[in-house]
Amino acid sequence: MGVTVVTDSTCDLDEDMVRRYGIEVVSLSVGFGDQYYKDRIELSAEAFMHRLVTSQEPAHTAAPSPGAFATLYRDILARPDCDAIISIHLSGGLSSTARVAESAARLVDGNITVIDSQNVSVGLGILVLWAARRAVQGTAASMVTNELQALIPNVHLVLAPVTLEYLARGGRIGQAARLVGTLLDMKPILEVDHGMIKAAKKVRGDRHITPGILQVLGERVPHGTPCLIAAASTTPVPQVETLMTALTANYPPVASLRAVAGPVIGTHAGPGAYGAVLCPLTADQVQLWQRTDT
Repeated sequence: MGVTVVTDSTCDLDEDMVRRYGIEVVSLSVGFGDQYYKDRIELSAEAFMHRLVTSQEPAHTAAPSPGAFATLYRDILARPDCDAIISIHLSGGLSSTARVAESAARLVDGNITVIDSQNVSVGLGILVLWAARRAVQGTAASMVTNELQALIPNVHLVLAPVTLEYLARGGRIGQAARLVGTLLDMKPILEVDHGMIKAAKKVRGDRHITPGILQVLGERVPHGTPCLIAAASTTPVPQVETLMTALTANYPPVASLRAVAGPVIGTHAGPGAYGAVLCPLTADQVQLWQRTDT
C-alpha cells in the first residue's frame, strides 16, 4: 500500500515530472468574461498569455469545485496500491482551493490529509515534489506530512512583475499605486510571507530587478546553505538563467528546477514576470532528499 500526492495546477511542475512521480493534479480555471478554461488543460500557458495581452476583457480565476476533488479522491482510494492521500495546495491566503479540498475530503471515506502550502508556483512545486519523492520511497503518510510541515516555513519565494498593470486589474493593488509606479518606473520586489504576497523591496528600472531579487533572497537565507532552488517566469525570459546561475553559485544546489508559470499565475503577474525560490535544508533533510533520488 502507498501514498498518492495530489496538488493543483498552480504548482508549475512540468508534465514529465508529474507523470514520473504519479502526482495527480486538479486544475483551477481561468476565465475571460463568462467563458472559463481549465488551467493548462483547455488553455496552454502560451495561448493564455497571447489572449491576456490582446483581450479587452480582464482575466479572472476560479478554484476547483468540491466535486472535482471528491471524485478524484474516491478514484485514487479505490486503487489497490493506495491507502492514503496527501493533497497539497496553493496558499489559502491567495485562493480558496485548499479550503475546497478540505471540504471534499470530509465527504470521502479514507485517509486524506490536506495541506496548505502557504506558497504558490514553484514554491508549492518544491513541496509537492518532496512529498512525491518520499511517497515513491514508501514513506508513511504521517511522516511525509511531518516533513512537509517542517519545510513549509522555510520555502522563500521572491518574484517581480515587470508591470503593475495586471495586479491592478485583479484588484491586488489600487489604480493609484499602479499609476505612481508607472510614472516613477518603480518595480516592486514581492515575496510570499506566511501565505500572503507582500512587498519586500522596490527598485527603479528593469535592470535592478534581478539584483533586487537576489538581495532579498540573500537576506532570507545565508550564503553557503544547501538548498532546493527553483526559478519560474510567466513567459520565457533570460533573467531566469541569470538568477539560477547566481543562486547555484551562492547556495549548494541539492536540486534545481526551472518552470514556466501557468495561466492562473499569469493572470495576476502578467507577461515577463519572474522569480526564484530557495528552500534551505538541514543535513538530515539533504540525506532524505538524496535517499529518495529515483
